[in-house]
Amino acid sequence: MVNKIFKLLIVLSVLILTSCDQNPLDLLYDPTGDGALGGGWGYWKIYDDQLNTRGGVMLCPTDEHQIFAEVTGNPHSGTKCIKYSWDGTKLWDKEKNEPADWTAAVLIVAPTWQEYEEEEKDLSPGNYNEITFWIRGNLSPGAEIRFEGPGPRGTCRSTGNFASLPNTWTMKTIDLSGFDLSRAKEFFKIVFDGGGGTVYVDDISYSRE
Repeated sequence: MVNKIFKLLIVLSVLILTSCDQNPLDLLYDPTGDGALGGGWGYWKIYDDQLNTRGGVMLCPTDEHQIFAEVTGNPHSGTKCIKYSWDGTKLWDKEKNEPADWTAAVLIVAPTWQEYEEEEKDLSPGNYNEITFWIRGNLSPGAEIRFEGPGPRGTCRSTGNFASLPNTWTMKTIDLSGFDLSRAKEFFKIVFDGGGGTVYVDDISYSRE
């Protein structure tokens, strides 16, 4: 009887754990360590049900009024995808000492945001020339969104701003050809500008043709 109760408790625990959405700020990491700097150079899926970078997540300009999580239900592939949303509330930009009409979720090369300023990664041995990723979602009226790749702070390649998001999974790309990847501080960045919304992102890959 005791063994049956014990087995039942284990089954219930597994069901509870597998049914919950995960918060990448706590749980989105590379548990195997295989992703260090891309593993096999030339192709590197930095997100596919887990973050394979050994880096962390940073929300800007603060982490208020935003949600960044792994969610189940209608991913592009696998069992999970990234969900990032902002309710549009203006936040305080400490660097400029003024309200910010934007927010960003950044996959940084450092394990935590506290180490962000000191950490850099040399991605140039990978000879990557493109990032591909899949998105869907919706934007508030007047809002725009863009996606950025790696590079020194403030100089990253970008998709440019989109005024809308597709309802179904759509692939987007960021061109990295000819770009210096030797001092990367960020692997990938999602930026809401002028208003909020919700975007789902999946299968983020670095590649070389």
